[in-house]
Amino acid sequence: MTAAPRVPAAVAGPIPVGGGSEPERNKALARLWFEEGWNRGNLEVADRIFSADFMMGGRTVGPDGPRDSVRRRHAAFADLTVEIGVQVAEGPWVATWFTTRARHIGPFAGVAPTGRTVTSEGMQLWRVHNGIAVEDHNVFDLWRVVHQLRA
Repeated sequence: MTAAPRVPAAVAGPIPVGGGSEPERNKALARLWFEEGWNRGNLEVADRIFSADFMMGGRTVGPDGPRDSVRRRHAAFADLTVEIGVQVAEGPWVATWFTTRARHIGPFAGVAPTGRTVTSEGMQLWRVHNGIAVEDHNVFDLWRVVHQLRA
């Protein structure tokens, strides 16, 4: 059994994402991060979406991990948008299939800025505990982005 994640004392608690079943609330939490964090660049919400022990790819990174991911991508790509395609949830797990679109304005994967608009897809799998995300596994088609930048 996994220990309950730590939530920073300064955080008022998870962001309420409405009623409904646990899977529906978990889907709403993931949608909130895509909209606020990725699309709007509102990184303040990370402390209320992700646990202090949040894990990405098996590493404990806390809310700074997702926040840093957004910062790095926004530094390399302007007009970045993430569109949710399909979400599936069961119990504490929520999977989100998404499509990204952005214009390349900064160095990325060894490629100097090209000004090109790129599109790619990915899937994110979160485990949510007591209304906050505690674990992330994702797959993103990075090769597709690099191929578009070098074309």
